Amino acid sequence: MQTLSQLHDDSLPLEEEERRHGRRLVVGILCALLVTSGLFGGYVFLRKRHERQLAAAAEATRTKALAPRVEVFVDDPTLDGKKTLVGGTLHNISNEALRNLSVELELRRRTSGRLETKSITPEQTELAPDAQARYGVELLVSDYISARLVRIVAGDNQAEVPFKARPGTPRPPMEAPAAKTVIVNRPAPRGEQFINTPKNPGRVP
Repeated sequence: MQTLSQLHDDSLPLEEEERRHGRRLVVGILCALLVTSGLFGGYVFLRKRHERQLAAAAEATRTKALAPRVEVFVDDPTLDGKKTLVGGTLHNISNEALRNLSVELELRRRTSGRLETKSITPEQTELAPDAQARYGVELLVSDYISARLVRIVAGDNQAEVPFKARPGTPRPPMEAPAAKTVIVNRPAPRGEQFINTPKNPGRVP
């Protein structure tokens, strides 16, 4: 027959085993949390790095796509009687040949202020790398008040080509008016003239 002290002694190993089991359970949970946190952190880090790589690649592609391929030297408009001459020079600064080139200008009507788009074909529609071609058009002064370069297109589908505009040939200075010699004729004397001098005294009535 067991005494109370014996029962108490037998219960001690059970309580100790439960405590140990509880500690092992807590340690296991903590380890699982640490492993899960590490895996999740690694996943987030790899995903962010992948997103940065994709963004950098997209930015490089966009920058390459938007890099100017044509340099346009825009001349100052010049007057020729009742006409305005608008033009400039196209310069292929890319490493590829450009075909079916065309220049688009935005024109503003003098009377109504309405905007119009005019397409101009340059002297050469195909430009090899570093090649140049002139473009130009004559506009009536009475019809348009301004002209602005808006687009360069090329290819069979007339796709827009990135360009950068630079000042071209300045407007020539206006000629100074020709000098004129003005001759003033003095009127001829009429009738007798009397000069009151000691040798020729004036007549007193």
